[in-house]
Amino acid sequence: MAPHWETPLSEPLTLRSGDTLLTLLDVGQFLRSNFHGTRTPPVQSTIELVLRAAETGADADRRAATERLSLLLKFNRWI
Repeated sequence: MAPHWETPLSEPLTLRSGDTLLTLLDVGQFLRSNFHGTRTPPVQSTIELVLRAAETGADADRRAATERLSLLLKFNRWI
């Protein structure tokens, strides 16, 4: 497992349900639960960015993952 899963996103993302994604682990669990088996380019690129952020823990990688996730969530009307 990547060492930085407990690292926070660059900003919390609150879903319409009221749940808030705070860490990369939250995001990983959310993506697994809601996009399992989805192989569209937007989902795949989001997953790749989240995995990279979890591997490096770098601010720039966390920011990129958060921004991409935010776009995916908006497009799919989760936020």
